[in-house]
Amino acid sequence: MSDPTTQPPPHLTLYINNINESVSKAKLVYVLHRLFSRCGAVADVRVRKSLMMKGQAFVTYKDRSSCEKSLAMLQRRSVFRKSMHISYAKSASDTYLQLSGDTEELEKRQQDRRNKNAEAAASVSKVSKTSPMTKPQQLSQSELKQWRLLPPNNVLLLQNLPPEKLDAAILEENFEKYAGFTKVRLIKFRKVAFIDFELEQQAALCLAEINSCTFGAESLLTYAKR
Repeated sequence: MSDPTTQPPPHLTLYINNINESVSKAKLVYVLHRLFSRCGAVADVRVRKSLMMKGQAFVTYKDRSSCEKSLAMLQRRSVFRKSMHISYAKSASDTYLQLSGDTEELEKRQQDRRNKNAEAAASVSKVSKTSPMTKPQQLSQSELKQWRLLPPNNVLLLQNLPPEKLDAAILEENFEKYAGFTKVRLIKFRKVAFIDFELEQQAALCLAEINSCTFGAESLLTYAKR
């Protein structure tokens, strides 16, 4: 009987796990892109480094034959001293939806994310009103204006984080869904985090879409100073 995980679903995204967790995200993306490109045209490679998603990646191809070739040629292939497990992903990637022109499903998915962010923000706001923990210092209007007028950068700065959000894993889970995200650099004693992206355009897209209130009513997400 054939393995149901290898039966072609209506998309071109592969799920890879059992990847060496000690390798940096940038290096994994580079190596996986080169390796999977041997089997066809790769549209996108996503590697996630949050605690729940370590050792996992998603590769989206531009055609069905490339997916099938990868499953046949790269299954159990050793990469960084570990054998990859490859199957079709449970759902299509954002990149595949863009390529296939399925704007309705893509918008629905993005709206779901916005709704979840809004719910999380409401929850944080409710907790902050009743919590005895020390609140972050509120920025003045002039300070807010200065930060929001900073020029584009591939690095975002999230500041004025409340105590319950000073966790790199929690922050990664909020940003890893955005294309080009590479890492979070948390500085706990300053209550700030730097969010790194590969390109300025990717950072700009995240900044435009994400609800910064998710991280606390007084938090502020802007471009970082150069």
